[in-house]
Amino acid sequence: MTVTFRPIEADELMEFAGVNLTAFGERLEPWHANWFKDRRQQSVTMAAFDQGQMVGSSMFFPVEIAIPGTVVPAAGVTAVGVLPTHRRRGVMRGMLNRLLLEAGERGLTLAALWASEGGIYTRFGFGPAAQSLGMELQHPRAKLISGARAGEMTLVSLEVAKRQFPKVHAELVKRRPGMVGRDEIAWGYALSDDDPNRPRDASHLFFLSHDSGRGCDGYLIYRIRGGWSPRGPEGTLLITEMVGTSDGATADMWRFCTEVDLVQRIDASGRGCRPVDDPLPWLAHDPQAVVATIRTTLWCSVLDTAALLERRRYQTDGDLTIHLDASRDLPATRWHLTVRDGVASCGATKVRPDLTMSRSELGALCLGRRCLTQMVAAGRVRAQSPAIARRAEGLLAWEPQPWCFEDI
Repeated sequence: MTVTFRPIEADELMEFAGVNLTAFGERLEPWHANWFKDRRQQSVTMAAFDQGQMVGSSMFFPVEIAIPGTVVPAAGVTAVGVLPTHRRRGVMRGMLNRLLLEAGERGLTLAALWASEGGIYTRFGFGPAAQSLGMELQHPRAKLISGARAGEMTLVSLEVAKRQFPKVHAELVKRRPGMVGRDEIAWGYALSDDDPNRPRDASHLFFLSHDSGRGCDGYLIYRIRGGWSPRGPEGTLLITEMVGTSDGATADMWRFCTEVDLVQRIDASGRGCRPVDDPLPWLAHDPQAVVATIRTTLWCSVLDTAALLERRRYQTDGDLTIHLDASRDLPATRWHLTVRDGVASCGATKVRPDLTMSRSELGALCLGRRCLTQMVAAGRVRAQSPAIARRAEGLLAWEPQPWCFEDI
């Protein structure tokens, strides 16, 4: 087998989409076709061919991703798939190596994706940079503590949601590492009822706006899945997105969810997943009524180490030397990071490293996730001493912790 790689031509787009959907065991629906058409103009594609037949797909399009203290342009990697007949033959490696090289040559310092199987991507420098909680709350134990309402909530039309919600989302992008900015195309799909993967037994989308007195500062998008038994109603409220830029807005929206009639269960998963510091467990009278499942919702690969470490901000000062092992056909490198007044400088060095890791571990740390000492304990990162590991974690971590619910 001789596989060749190249970007696709305009008339190959639907074949490209078909290969990707086949790799995921899905059929090409009109919704998918429209998505590929909408994203094609912005995207860089890389496909694999075996004797002229397209057997693999991959692409990235430009996105803005929040890193600690700022927002950077990044490569949103997506549509990565290989036909079942061509697995385990180096097809994905050939596509992604070329795709990430192209992203780096375009001056992008970061690549990000939402992985269906995360272990595949560590060899390309991707690490689990943001974790979120899938949450479930079940009646009758789903009672929340009482509290004064922080604002007014209103069910709004799709047209109002299109005007109000993007501003709230953009404000959260400024505050929370891991958040992915949305353009007009992304908002069109986020507010659409046409997604073929939506629950078929659930209602259309409902849109709730929260206003604390100075305009919309939170929104909730949800569906209702009806259900009945001899005991009465057993519906489920499915949270599609909940975004609040104040603690009060988030608490109000959780209370709203528990007070919707005919609902016995609240499910926040998929795009509805919650940040690891969500207040729900402390809002519940019985914290054991909240079932939380942790999941990785954003994988990052650092394409330019010095540039990214200098672009992000820090909440403490210090010095750190990091050795990156050779990987993905890249040589080993060593970097000295100096942070003063929260601003960093970073350059190549030959001094003894404080930390030694792969590029995947750097990807996991780049958004400020507090996990360095855990990685040392697991043997994923080598530190000169436990004290150095704790100091390094204090330097690299950021509050609030990263969160992402965007399926790039």
